[in-house]
Amino acid sequence: MLREKIVFHSWKYKHYFELKSMGKNIMVICLLCKPMVREYSTAKNSTSNLKKHFDNVHKATKLVTRLDTQQSLKRPCCDDEDDNDDDIPPAANKKCSYIMQSSADAQKSFERKLLNFVIETIQPLDIIEQPSFKQLVEEPNTKEMTHNTLMNHIDTTYRTMRTTIMAHLADIKSVCTTADIWTAHNKSVFGMTCHWIDPTLLQQVSAALACIRIHGKHTFDIIASLIDEIHTSFSLGDKVVRTVTDNKSNFVKAFKEYGFQEEEDEKIAKVDHKFGLISDVTDQLFQLPKHQHCTAHTLKLIAAYDIHKHLSCTSSTSAVYCSSIAKCSALWNKASHSCTYEVIDNNTNKKLIVPCVTRWNLFYNTVKRVMSIEHLSIVCDEMGVAKFKMHEITFLKEYRKVLKPLTMALDILQGEEKSYYGYLLPTLLKLVDRLQHSKMDFKVATSLPDANITSIRKQFALLLDNTEEAMLAAVTLPMFKLQWLLEDKHEHAKMVVNEEARKISSEQQESAVVCAVSNCDNFFDYHQPAPQAVDVIADEVNKFLCDSDISLACMSKYPNMREVFLKYNATIPSSA
Repeated sequence: MLREKIVFHSWKYKHYFELKSMGKNIMVICLLCKPMVREYSTAKNSTSNLKKHFDNVHKATKLVTRLDTQQSLKRPCCDDEDDNDDDIPPAANKKCSYIMQSSADAQKSFERKLLNFVIETIQPLDIIEQPSFKQLVEEPNTKEMTHNTLMNHIDTTYRTMRTTIMAHLADIKSVCTTADIWTAHNKSVFGMTCHWIDPTLLQQVSAALACIRIHGKHTFDIIASLIDEIHTSFSLGDKVVRTVTDNKSNFVKAFKEYGFQEEEDEKIAKVDHKFGLISDVTDQLFQLPKHQHCTAHTLKLIAAYDIHKHLSCTSSTSAVYCSSIAKCSALWNKASHSCTYEVIDNNTNKKLIVPCVTRWNLFYNTVKRVMSIEHLSIVCDEMGVAKFKMHEITFLKEYRKVLKPLTMALDILQGEEKSYYGYLLPTLLKLVDRLQHSKMDFKVATSLPDANITSIRKQFALLLDNTEEAMLAAVTLPMFKLQWLLEDKHEHAKMVVNEEARKISSEQQESAVVCAVSNCDNFFDYHQPAPQAVDVIADEVNKFLCDSDISLACMSKYPNMREVFLKYNATIPSSA
């Protein structure tokens, strides 16, 4: 009985697939297609189906050959054995091959699990050399992984992930990137992520582009060069619609000096009568895309600094604000001591939260938790803390009521699943509206809502005044459309959407015409316009805006609106 040879096991590109099942045919999952799960079938004696998949879907991907020694395809032989297989019974040969194949599969599974553990939990690489760790992961039919083997696996995984990301980005027209710098263990790290919308599912997809050490001072020119270098290495080019960062001065200056400047087109070059034109603009080695300030970071600054400054400097709230927060701080300090923990536990089922300097949301939640204690006076007595007076409790409740809409806005804008750019304007306008309606029955913090509104309008003045891109993103988001706008602005919004849809449609038609007539005789081309093109676009826009379906699935009925959605919703409002 002849042993069936499985070609896939010895194929040089098999590491791009994950084996799912093996029956009459082999079922595999393509790793290059992730995060989408796509299964493919191939015969045991051929890999032609998988080769066709590479040619059709991943033709832009540079495949890396990895030849693994498959002992499972060979019969183990001893020194005293003869090389002739005729003396070995077929059943024994098949059983030996099965044992070797099972051992090889067990070793690969063990190494893959160990690799995932080290990467996902960010473990030090020398953990696999610790005796206690070896005892923990020791399994039969497997051997220990060495430090060099782990490094090679990580390097291969990195190159595969990078190739996969570049393959996904090859067909994407609009992407958004984020950049940030943080410090850990006295070492500075520069990180970048990329975000885009899947054209088929209309879901947001994210990927990490870089996480590298940054040495020396974090000056604007170094930041600008790093951003451009990473964009170039992933062949993003003009695909990046915006780069989102926080409000730190080095990032702001980097985009001010090297970023996209819309007013540059309006500059008039000086004229030298002897030598002709002299350009005012100095040549730059590169140009960064448009800059988007992190909305979540801006709102946190408003809550943490602008409101604090207003409450501290206003005569009617200064005293009550300082005394209230001081008593809250005393509670938080006491709550961190083990001897007073039982007092809180006996009087309330909730543990007091200690605020964090870098996260304003947590400060709001800590105040909210203090106000939720039913027997607050008893807790203060037993913990040796000054009791809250009636006007202080009133102030803290009003403070919580004013800032609750702001925390809701933060949760929406820095969410990971639905962080479309179209959420930005409706969220800010709704936030202002809620603040205006919250000041009706205030007794102590009467000026706090107006101060909050003033800060929001000041910090987002540029966005609220120049709203075309953000407006297009919101109007093309099915859950909003025109509902968030005042009625007197509906016609203007329709006009802007019509113009943008018509522009994108004409660009696609021109591209299609160029492809169609490139090899044809265009001698008799009279360039007759299509008289119904404008009406078709306007009709599609009207139907979309009147459609009661608020799910993203409805975009499949409106191809031009779908293209506008993909272009303007690629930006994310927050880099958090």
